[in-house]
Amino acid sequence: MDAYRFIFMVLILSGAVACEKDVATTVDGDADSDGDTDGDADGDADSDGDGDGDVDSDDCDSLLEITVRDFDESHPDMQRSDPGWGPLAGVLETGLNADRKPIFSSIDGTHTWKTDQEDGALVKNCWDSGPGTPETCYAGTVPMFDGAESFNDWYHDTSANMRFEKQLPMVEDPPGSGNFVYDSEAFFPLSPDEGFGITPSSDNPTQQNYLFTTEIHLLFTYREGQRFTFRGDDDLWIFVNGKMALDLGGMHLPFTGTLDFDAQAEDLGIAPGYIYNMDIFHAERRTVGSNFRIETNISCFIPVVIE
Repeated sequence: MDAYRFIFMVLILSGAVACEKDVATTVDGDADSDGDTDGDADGDADSDGDGDGDVDSDDCDSLLEITVRDFDESHPDMQRSDPGWGPLAGVLETGLNADRKPIFSSIDGTHTWKTDQEDGALVKNCWDSGPGTPETCYAGTVPMFDGAESFNDWYHDTSANMRFEKQLPMVEDPPGSGNFVYDSEAFFPLSPDEGFGITPSSDNPTQQNYLFTTEIHLLFTYREGQRFTFRGDDDLWIFVNGKMALDLGGMHLPFTGTLDFDAQAEDLGIAPGYIYNMDIFHAERRTVGSNFRIETNISCFIPVVIE
């Protein structure tokens, strides 16, 4: 890591940069007296030295740095009874705590029927149990979460989990399009030999290492027209500028949600041309199936490590 990038990352972690709209207009208080908050002399608030006010230089990487925490089925939130219903919004607070971690709010929330991925229409999660049996529909009959105490394990290092640092390669698809994708229909960042190994021990026909959470912290420059789409299972929450931007919590089949930065800019408190935090929290909590797809036209992310 070069000196400029090191200084930039220290400033980010100390809260000096990235979360307020007036970052680029902050004056004084820096070592070079150029009226910004970084350590170079180009007059903007980033550390890439090119003077254009963004971070699209050698700081960018096509690999997303992720933290994976492995669990086993003894944890109360893992391998819960799952009737297969869709995402449950409102389980978390709409903001993060001082450590940029999510805050559990309630085991209840707003339920969304699972979606038909072919046409995007919402359909009821119902089926017949057999000839002459009335149709059965599930909608919140089984809680998806145990509560705040167990949720604390998800994105903190505790005795309930094992922590690993991994990477996800983002690929420009098609080349030159400015569209970047990571896509896996068998998302198992941990091998059967890592962490708690093959979990759960039963109802696991592919003998994979299920039951884990994924945590990603990034910086990006917001530009008009940007979008960020996620498709997967299970829980997924994205925060931008410390505010909830996409809420797909709960155990569910693969479900798609899109973050439209322009449409949500006012709610998120963001403006084009400024640098903001993005915090992504995901969980894979039950067999069978693990899907994880990211698609975005954001061309530059800088990883930030949050313990």
